[in-house]
Amino acid sequence: MNTMITPALFTREKSYTVLDNLEVGISVEESFYHLSPGHLFAMAARNNAKRSYLFVSKLIGKHIPVHPRVPFITGYLLASRLAQTLGLPVSKKAIAQAVSCLTHDMAHFFKPQPYHWPGKTLFVGFAETATALGHSVFGSFSGNTGYLHTTRENIKGFHDTVYFTEDHCHAPDQRLLINSLDIVKDNELVVLIDDEVTSGNTCLNIIKSIHAKYPQPKYIILTILDWRSKDFQEKFRRMEQELGAPIEVLSLLKGRFWSKGNSPVVNSSFIATGGAIPQVHILQPQLEPQIELINSNGEKVTYLGYTGRFGLTAKDNSNLLVKAGELGEKLCKIRQGNKTLCLGTGEFMYLPFLIASFMGDGVRVQSTTRSPVHPLLKKDYAVQYAITFEDPFNPGIKNFVYNIPPGCYDEVFVFWERRALPQQAAPLVQSFKQLGIDKIHFVSLCN
Repeated sequence: MNTMITPALFTREKSYTVLDNLEVGISVEESFYHLSPGHLFAMAARNNAKRSYLFVSKLIGKHIPVHPRVPFITGYLLASRLAQTLGLPVSKKAIAQAVSCLTHDMAHFFKPQPYHWPGKTLFVGFAETATALGHSVFGSFSGNTGYLHTTRENIKGFHDTVYFTEDHCHAPDQRLLINSLDIVKDNELVVLIDDEVTSGNTCLNIIKSIHAKYPQPKYIILTILDWRSKDFQEKFRRMEQELGAPIEVLSLLKGRFWSKGNSPVVNSSFIATGGAIPQVHILQPQLEPQIELINSNGEKVTYLGYTGRFGLTAKDNSNLLVKAGELGEKLCKIRQGNKTLCLGTGEFMYLPFLIASFMGDGVRVQSTTRSPVHPLLKKDYAVQYAITFEDPFNPGIKNFVYNIPPGCYDEVFVFWERRALPQQAAPLVQSFKQLGIDKIHFVSLCN
């Protein structure tokens, strides 16, 4: 039975004591699919002068580990919001099943059918947090669709590059690599996907940059959380008038937030590192296609063609699903542990998560991040443990892995888009060993 899905309209207020001197309050106005704030996020403090706290998503596999299919189901729910807006039939039963899978830890049971939209559509996911979420939304549609994710990688050799800034972020400079004009021409719709919209400035920045070079008839933003104030909503209306194109925001939860206090440096629970580098099993299952490019230092670098950074079609995505399934089944046979972590790296999230979904039971996924968050051993606090290490491909840039407590896993597969050696990430593998993870695999998918 197909029916329209309506939001739960209510106002709920909740206050979070993030730290003793930092409090954040929220007021929820709309909760689509009856997902409560507790299902969607937890709170943490962070090292950021512009905003000293973070709504840490429980659904995207970045700071908090999840079942491999949870980001895909979340993408499906956002896709369902879009499908309803586009006038497509949506199944109330399928959506209820998706919500139940998220709220009852049964993600492995849900494998939905994609929506079909006949119009040419470009989906854009934001790096680094929403690359997998954006890809999941894209994968929830069939038809004449394309996918790109933004990137912080500074590489050359493209038809064009669209630059924009993520103003509130620790690493604000972003770009959209245009490998072919086909992906930006003749679209009926451009869909931007992020995990959270606070002011919406990042979305407006990229829309303005895209529209200046490749005007689009309509923009829709999909986000798990929409925290825009009335002033920022009015800013969207002014941008619509300026560009002559509608801009719509669809979310799973909409509301307002406030804060008082600040986030000082706290006694953080970073995992200590040092000593010998433990044994690491190196796997190099080369995936095609691979793209050789030149970075900002004039060096040759190789990337995977199927990540979304260089553009994907629906056919590409079907091929990717087959290859990921084959590799996941091979890695499943290599597994020796009962509690396995599959760790993506930075922007490289969707493909590791997809591979992990074929690796059997007892698997959780998450990704490394550049986001500096205060770890703290405190009940209901979102980030309790932290590992820090230098990015193997960008010397001087710190990376983090959060929420791996001692004894939680007996095996880890670290997925690298490009080849990385254990000595390049020594603190990472040393931390794994100290946390009781004896079996460590590095899986590099291109040279």
